[in-house]
Amino acid sequence: MFVNDLAFGFAMSEDGMTMTGDATITDSLRSAGSSLPRPSVLATMADCVAGVAACLSTAPRLAVTLDIVVRIVSDRSADSLELSAEIVKMGRSTVAAEVRFSDAATHELVAHSYVTFMASPRPQDIAPPLVRGMRTTGSMPVAFPDYIGMRVLEPGVTEIEHGPFVQQASGTLQGGAVALLAEMAAESLTGRPVLDLDTRYLTAVRRGPGRATAVSLGSGLVRAEVRDVGNGNRLAALVTARVAPG
Repeated sequence: MFVNDLAFGFAMSEDGMTMTGDATITDSLRSAGSSLPRPSVLATMADCVAGVAACLSTAPRLAVTLDIVVRIVSDRSADSLELSAEIVKMGRSTVAAEVRFSDAATHELVAHSYVTFMASPRPQDIAPPLVRGMRTTGSMPVAFPDYIGMRVLEPGVTEIEHGPFVQQASGTLQGGAVALLAEMAAESLTGRPVLDLDTRYLTAVRRGPGRATAVSLGSGLVRAEVRDVGNGNRLAALVTARVAPG
């Protein structure tokens, strides 16, 4: 999966309630024309960091993501970030976590995230062998959207094919790829980098292509719908994005 080519790692505490780690933000992971990391990149990392702990709680069922909120709170970002996460609710059916991304040198908060998971209702969705952390070893040689095959069909409309490189354990389009669909739709519509992403996952994208369509709500807010085109154009996610001021 493309997740292996995002440079980050983390370890879980003995009780499974906190995680600490680090990430390297290269130019390929930044928003176009900005020093800030793409919110979809941070969403992918937050999903992984908190998702391991969530699977510990929902096992043997796979923990699937209900929503991810990422808010960038700094106007600049260092190359090296510290990751810290805490499980704020641990239940058999629902797990919620808070994830922070800070400048490794100054410890200034760069971005903040909330993630919520639920146990998959499908009995065939079994959690993979559980680990207490991870460390990726790859690097992304080109910009994140290009690397995973994102296409801008027209301003405000983006698309990506479904396939093993961009899917998670249950066979659906990975949550970070869904977030990037909406992010790129908002970015192409407004010509501005996205600062905040609020992604609500409604159902899986199992056939594809996944397609996002964005409309402006005014005052720098954009609403995007993500649909599974090959599955009756089924609505898969609703996303609200906030773009940088013009």
